[in-house]
Amino acid sequence: MGKTKNDKVTIGLALGSGGAKGLAHFGVLKVLEKNGIKPDMITGSSMGAVIGAAYALGMPLKKLEEKAYKFFSSNHIFKVRNFHFFHESLIRAGDIRKGFYDFVGDHTFEDCKIPFMALGLDLESGREVRITSGKLIDAIEAASAIPGIFPPVFFDGKYLVDGGLVNPTPVDYLREEKMDIIIGIHTTNLTSKQFISAMVWDKFYKKPGELKKKKHGMLEQAKLNMTLMVHILLRTIEIARKLNAKVAFLTAHPDIVVQPYTMDIGMLEFERMGEAVKYGEEAMEREMPKLLKMIEDRRKDKQERASE
Repeated sequence: MGKTKNDKVTIGLALGSGGAKGLAHFGVLKVLEKNGIKPDMITGSSMGAVIGAAYALGMPLKKLEEKAYKFFSSNHIFKVRNFHFFHESLIRAGDIRKGFYDFVGDHTFEDCKIPFMALGLDLESGREVRITSGKLIDAIEAASAIPGIFPPVFFDGKYLVDGGLVNPTPVDYLREEKMDIIIGIHTTNLTSKQFISAMVWDKFYKKPGELKKKKHGMLEQAKLNMTLMVHILLRTIEIARKLNAKVAFLTAHPDIVVQPYTMDIGMLEFERMGEAVKYGEEAMEREMPKLLKMIEDRRKDKQERASE
């Protein structure tokens, strides 16, 4: 029996947060395309929103990856010298917006070839905000605004930051939209935990005789302090992501959970994009046999119901 409209199996893809770790999504998408699988709906938090928006517009994956490599691997906005003081974030809004414009331009949600949802967090109400209309650049800027690192975005009357804080991989929206199969991409992390642990040991547990350190100049000390501040922020975010991911997955029950092994990649180590992409490919390859069988099983179920 050939495919009919009634046996079309819809696939929802939730692209998770994680900063540079989220570049693993490219590897996942590569493997899906290699197997002839295109999602019917995409949701995204943080980096997942950036990649998801451009992909939903129909940008060829190879071109999208090239743009990302050019921006994230060669861009210097994440260097310490670009941090600015006495503002609401370490990185200026204009710096990141220029890069995002290259991904989505002036396009709106209505231009997407694949239905797309970006997730933000309203700082006033503390509730997640599902963004499905308006300009894509505003949506992805809000959905990826890591608190303290990037400034909040005023969007549709709300002051928004990275939705990954409350819902790191937004699979629940796809369940509500009744996708037949839901795939959630969730990245793992330990790097900031390791940095904090090393700092705690160095600062609080070393013997008095070992406390004598090499004296740093003012600029060097400022860099060290700034790095520590960033890791404290990121570690706080990681803890929130981990706890909320469990809740989201338990309530929405994704059919396939893809977990690229990105533990050794820091959230701001965008220069390691090649490694992240490889991790994404490996993770999706591991889940592909299960996904292909699930697609076939769901298709047969639909065919049987249609013939009754």
